[in-house]
Amino acid sequence: MISFRIATAFLSIALLCTGCAHGVPSRSMTPGEIATRSRVDTLQVEAAGIASAPLRVRVYLPPEYDAKAAIGYPVLYVNDGQDAEAVGLQATLAVLYAEEAIRPVIVVAIDMPPDRMGAYGLSDRAQSRSIVAQTKYGPVGTLAHAYSEWLAKTLVPMIDARYRTRTTPDARAVLGWSLGALNAFNVGWQYPERFGRVGAFSPSFWLSAERGDADVVQRTRLAQRMVDATPPRNGARFYFAVGTAEETDDRDGDGINDALDDTRDLIDGLRIGEEVKTKGLRQLGYSVNLDHATHPQRTDAALAVFEGGQHNQASWAKMLPGFLRWAYAVHAPPIKATGTLESWQDVPSAHVAARNVDVWLPPGYATNPDKRYPVLYMHDGQNLFDPSLSYYTQTDWGVDEAMTKLIAEGRVREAIVVGVWNTPLRLQEYMPRRPVTGASLPIGVEGMGELPASSIVSDAYLAFLVDELKPFIDKTYRTKPGRDDTFVMGSSMGGLISLYAVAEYPRVFGGAGAVSTHWPIGNGIVIDWLATHLPDPRTHRLYFDHGTATLDAQYAPFQQRMDAIVRARGYVEGRNFMTRVFEGAEHSERAWRQRVDVPLQFLLGTK
Repeated sequence: MISFRIATAFLSIALLCTGCAHGVPSRSMTPGEIATRSRVDTLQVEAAGIASAPLRVRVYLPPEYDAKAAIGYPVLYVNDGQDAEAVGLQATLAVLYAEEAIRPVIVVAIDMPPDRMGAYGLSDRAQSRSIVAQTKYGPVGTLAHAYSEWLAKTLVPMIDARYRTRTTPDARAVLGWSLGALNAFNVGWQYPERFGRVGAFSPSFWLSAERGDADVVQRTRLAQRMVDATPPRNGARFYFAVGTAEETDDRDGDGINDALDDTRDLIDGLRIGEEVKTKGLRQLGYSVNLDHATHPQRTDAALAVFEGGQHNQASWAKMLPGFLRWAYAVHAPPIKATGTLESWQDVPSAHVAARNVDVWLPPGYATNPDKRYPVLYMHDGQNLFDPSLSYYTQTDWGVDEAMTKLIAEGRVREAIVVGVWNTPLRLQEYMPRRPVTGASLPIGVEGMGELPASSIVSDAYLAFLVDELKPFIDKTYRTKPGRDDTFVMGSSMGGLISLYAVAEYPRVFGGAGAVSTHWPIGNGIVIDWLATHLPDPRTHRLYFDHGTATLDAQYAPFQQRMDAIVRARGYVEGRNFMTRVFEGAEHSERAWRQRVDVPLQFLLGTK
């Protein structure tokens, strides 16, 4: 069963932080009222080398925009901004705001440059050059490098200086259609430190390095070659929308029009038989959904196919709501889980990048409206409930099944489980900062080198958990908010950050579960720090375990040191402390799934 609270979504987001005024309008408004109360600023921005006169840039601010909001707004940059009215930009935003379906977003609509075909193309940022395609319409992309540089390095800083924006890549998106979509993809691909989201409607992925017969064009398509030749942009997400009636050309004779084929090849790779000839996003490690319009999922790359959609503004207007929901929805697409699970998409923060948060509710939650529940916060949230979200192993922890079974058997208290997704900065967010005294530390995994101390942001991550997420959870759900009913748990680096959380915030968290804890990072430096920073054994509980295979084979000596410290601090095994060794268990979600009931019972066991 999947449950969503759309009616209270904006109120809940508003409660995410004190002074965060952009979560919800002060009262319910109609789309017309929202459109009337939404400010639009018009800027004239110099674009030397692209246009002789300044480009018109219109900035659409959400209703009740707050220039002093505690958390800044995400920003969407849109090519072909002169089409804003034709694609229904402001009207669509107003409808989605009225439905409380999306979070407030600043939209920056950029009018096309005078030489649209020159500006809206591909570029090679490393070589500081445009990638020009010769077509029967003339050259495409002669100014693509200059335009992409201007957008990323001139316009973005200008918008950030004028408005209350969030400046992390996950909070910036770029959108376009047709050639503007080709350039939007280029900007997102070439400037991943600026843009973490890309929207491309009817993208012109047909452009090729060589003109000739169909086979030559197929082999030398430029966007596909760009993806094939470069490494993945970690953390980036892509939304593509294509109509089935965009054109009738069918270069490879497979019965699918080229507009759709070209996009699928960029996402899924160019295949001849079973052999991949040109790598797509899937081959670079991105999760892919080729049927997003019918079955939305939480993937890195989504393709929405519109039956009957054409290459025109009317069709792009129909594609726009789906993209905005994909990019800015309050709730993430549902996932398969046992029981009731509520999912919050891209929960914003003043401290760290936004991330998804899944909230699993115990079986009796809906039928016992007066009952309050303890809460277990777990890291690496995408690995907890649905195996399709665990990209590497396709195995999840099965926390939903385990909790359901343990509750039914009376072995644990009914509790809420909050799964906090990780980000590409997982290592930096999960490594405890205070124990680190040098400039860097060895990661403790062969081939991974060292982690610079300056990159560690675990204090910011814990501030997000304690100062933003926990108050949001406590306001939105019927929790027992006190220390004795609040726990934190994770595996590997997630074990370290769980222990760091309970040591740094002993008044917030009453217990920690550290599964297959990655002690080797820094040669056990966290153990030495915990020796003098463990919380009081009279008020806290600590769980440790590890296996004996793969990476876990390194952990025994470190864990033995930690166990000795815990005992010396006054913890009593079996009462407020547990340490377990699982023979033959490897360092994987599969192994943690097999024993997750053990730490759950230790932390949440019936009293």
